[in-house]
Amino acid sequence: MSGHRSELLVEKIALAERILQKYGAELVGTSRELETFGYADGSFFQEEVEKRLWKRGADYIRVDKMFFSRGPFIVLEFSDRPEGPYEDADPFPCDLPDDELEAEIRFDLGLDPA
Repeated sequence: MSGHRSELLVEKIALAERILQKYGAELVGTSRELETFGYADGSFFQEEVEKRLWKRGADYIRVDKMFFSRGPFIVLEFSDRPEGPYEDADPFPCDLPDDELEAEIRFDLGLDPA
């Protein structure tokens, strides 16, 4: 992934976390897990990542990233327990304008109807 796209992804994850706070989520800790990333040629690598853990109402939420051929996406993960398991909401492209990213998060939080 290019440096520009990597920086954009980091910025959009931070924005997503600020939006979660805007709608009442509180930072309650972090979690570490081993993620596997695959390449189109079938090879892969693993990396230990730390994710911030947010709580809003009864939900625990993490902001994560996914990589598709179209580029990096952001996805919210939800669980009713801090240790998981976590269910992914629908991912959205990380290059969305900020207002569209907020609309996606509002939808995932159940604040806007389908």
